[in-house]
Amino acid sequence: MNPMKTLLVTILIAAGILVSVAGAGAPIGPPTAMVGEGKWAIGAEGGYEQIDMQASGRVVDESIPFFWTQRFEVDSLKSLMVFGNLAYGVCDTWDIFVRVGVADAGDEIIMPPADSTAAERRDDFDGSLGLAWGVGTRATFCRSGPWSVGGLMQVTWFQPGDSDFSVADPFLPDESWVGSADLDYWQAQVALAAAYQIDTLRLWGGPFLQFIEGNLDFRGEAIIEGVPGGSLTWSSDLEEASQLGGLFGASWAVTSRFNLWAEGQITSDSWLIGVGAIFLPEETFGLQ
Repeated sequence: MNPMKTLLVTILIAAGILVSVAGAGAPIGPPTAMVGEGKWAIGAEGGYEQIDMQASGRVVDESIPFFWTQRFEVDSLKSLMVFGNLAYGVCDTWDIFVRVGVADAGDEIIMPPADSTAAERRDDFDGSLGLAWGVGTRATFCRSGPWSVGGLMQVTWFQPGDSDFSVADPFLPDESWVGSADLDYWQAQVALAAAYQIDTLRLWGGPFLQFIEGNLDFRGEAIIEGVPGGSLTWSSDLEEASQLGGLFGASWAVTSRFNLWAEGQITSDSWLIGVGAIFLPEETFGLQ
């Protein structure tokens, strides 16, 4: 079997494994090692993501008192993120990296009817810039001529700022909930990709998995006909609506020490576009 057929078979087998395990996120970038053994690299990356998520938790209305389980849908969460990163080459085929930056979040939170007596309610979440950080590793598994196969694993934590929140009670039309909503979550991604080198340009693509867990919490009060009626809270567990997706991208070696890249990620319920730059300094300030 020639190298190209071997590569295609490898990709198909790996994609099948990922689908069986599965039952867009932070930028992924080049899916193969780039730094070199004992060397360091610094970089910057940014991304814009839109994703649907689901949440479910207990709402406690202390003015009655009463509690119930309520589902929530995070509709098209939009997030702009910017990171600086530092990478180290464990060996020529294996890099590890850390990233630190900021991210915001904005979307529409939907409360579907809990039963036939309730109504659907909607309000906007508008979180400001907050801390985002992550760790990860990327490796090159094999090379054959201009082809290479690599993979990446990374975890990124997002803590966008709180948002004011006001929505009508799904059960009582004369009551509204007013307060602040807090969203924080982490996202794990595992990617496998094939890359093809054309002079200073490298193209890549392949499947990836993403898992999201987090919290959507509300703290405020119930307002009945303009009069405060008592404190109200909810705490919901957040998760992704889809797990399996595909990624594609390209990088350009501007010089032997400076690379630019761009990528896209897509699942059935999310998409992300990302860009980045990687610089390998000649001097590593005694770190090498």
